[in-house]
Amino acid sequence: MYYFKEGEGEPLVLISGLGSKMSWIFQIPFFKERMMVITLHNRGTGKSSRPNYPYSMKMFVEDFKHLLDHLNVQKNVHLCGLSMGGMIAQNFVLKYPQMVKTLILCATYAKNNAHSSESIIEAQKLMENFDFEHKFKVRNAALYSKAFRKKLRQDKELYDTLKREFMEDPTTLQDWINQGAAISEHDTENKLQSIKQPTLILLGDDDQIMPTLTFSQTLHARIPNSQLEIIKDTGHRFNYEKPELVNNIIWKFIKQHTE
Repeated sequence: MYYFKEGEGEPLVLISGLGSKMSWIFQIPFFKERMMVITLHNRGTGKSSRPNYPYSMKMFVEDFKHLLDHLNVQKNVHLCGLSMGGMIAQNFVLKYPQMVKTLILCATYAKNNAHSSESIIEAQKLMENFDFEHKFKVRNAALYSKAFRKKLRQDKELYDTLKREFMEDPTTLQDWINQGAAISEHDTENKLQSIKQPTLILLGDDDQIMPTLTFSQTLHARIPNSQLEIIKDTGHRFNYEKPELVNNIIWKFIKQHTE
């Protein structure tokens, strides 16, 4: 497993989403100056191993548990996940509640019902023969709001940064399929009331991948000590669109619960 550990202080563990090796390139520089930041390329992405069989939520949870054991991190974890990463985070806190101090759930849901990974996998199959530039543009249309896509067309440096991140160690169709299997089995809906940690739920109000407002409201209603924040005029990956705002919201929340 390929991982990052930077900074000092209480640990912030960042978990990336389906098919993405790194969903946090605009968060790491901010938080590593304030706390210990830990993240990894999920199995099936980036520089981590890509065993060819269907993955499970349990596998992803144990990957992070083994990493934290390796780093001798046993408590006070601020656990943050985006999309599939948020699903992994839910399953992690339910299995290892003693390790988690706060929970941050971004653009995610509790149960694979109205939305599933199947449509995303089908889209990847349709793009199998596209070149990387075309795939990148299609992905942008799904991940980002119209306003941010306009910004990308005008900001070559930002466009090139995201393109480079997308093209380096790209996720294959088989990787998407193997990761998608974990989402298909995800269901924490009837266990959410067991989460006692302070929880921050974040979403963009223009998410084209999933109806995150409905899903986030369910999380908020069922997790006792939770708060819901909507990032206006942003899409599924709102943390890329408005990183300064998102970083400050998360940091304010974490500071309320640090030693």
